[in-house]
Amino acid sequence: MKHLKLAQKNGTPLLIIDHEIIRRQYKLLQKHLPRVGLYFAVKANSEAEIIKTLAPLNSGYDVASIQEYELVLNSVPINDLKAFIYDRIIVANTIKPIETLKKLANKKILVTYDNSEELIKIKKHCSDAGLICRIKVANVGSVVELSSKFGVEPGDAPNLIERAFKMGLTVEGLSFHVGSQCLNIENYINALDASAIIFEEMRSRGYDLKLLNIGGGFPVPYDDSAIPFTKLTKTLKSEIDRLFPKDIEIVAEPGRFLVAESGTLIVKIIGKALRDGKTVYYIDDGVYNTLSGVIFDHIPYHFKPMKKGPTSICSVVGPTCDAFDTVSTSEDLPDLKIGDYLYVENIGAYSNASATNFNGFPKAKIMHINI
Repeated sequence: MKHLKLAQKNGTPLLIIDHEIIRRQYKLLQKHLPRVGLYFAVKANSEAEIIKTLAPLNSGYDVASIQEYELVLNSVPINDLKAFIYDRIIVANTIKPIETLKKLANKKILVTYDNSEELIKIKKHCSDAGLICRIKVANVGSVVELSSKFGVEPGDAPNLIERAFKMGLTVEGLSFHVGSQCLNIENYINALDASAIIFEEMRSRGYDLKLLNIGGGFPVPYDDSAIPFTKLTKTLKSEIDRLFPKDIEIVAEPGRFLVAESGTLIVKIIGKALRDGKTVYYIDDGVYNTLSGVIFDHIPYHFKPMKKGPTSICSVVGPTCDAFDTVSTSEDLPDLKIGDYLYVENIGAYSNASATNFNGFPKAKIMHINI
């Protein structure tokens, strides 16, 4: 691991983010889904440098809060602010504080909604927004389920959309999300079918929707359970072209897919013990820090050693004084010493974004390469 010396010098965990991989992933989606406009889900990794890297590729941005919205505006050189806001930013959180809506007023920004109460707030505080109605779709087989918190039932969506129009608002289209790290291609197929039915129903009522947002969920190969990328994109491309005329704009909000593989975390062993016959390694990062994805993102990260030797099943735990801070109980590792290093790959998404300073332990230092 060529960056080990930097980790040793730094004295804290080191998260390396490779921007060449981010560009590669973006271009891969463009190649295999040429009809789909891409809006990076900032929540996956809100580093300003990532936002800057995607800007020259004409990426849009999916933001969930006024803070993420302002982060995008502060990170990207913008010549025409109004055109940029309308074309390149979607506020994808279906529930927005009144204070946020007031700040977004007169920007003609795209915002997502899924209930009548939100329509009342938007009408009063941000009536010039373009609306996207989010429908509830199956998240079966996705690692992170989202449908229990977001989305109107597809059968109720036409009335909710019509209500918005009758309030004098403008509904641009629909959105859905099949769940993060989707491992079931049927989620996409069923969601596209449901969306097409709603488009047709609204057309029959005299309302033409213009946009379909297919969300994210594109899986990362953490292990062999992920859907093969080309199989997924081939199916998506075929179903989109079958169901939606060319004049319907299709967009997506990838987060994990763009940044997960860009991240490598280097950690140091700070303690070692034998407990119940198993070696336990204590490291200087854990589930309260960069490895927070173990809890919030349900991803079983695996550690790789920087030395070889006979291996055995070990546990790896974080540095805090909380037994909950257990990263893994089944790592196949050689006999290591205090001061040795381990590394974790594919940790660029939902990791540093949800890290804390619990117990006073510092967050990993972030190093950007190939910017």
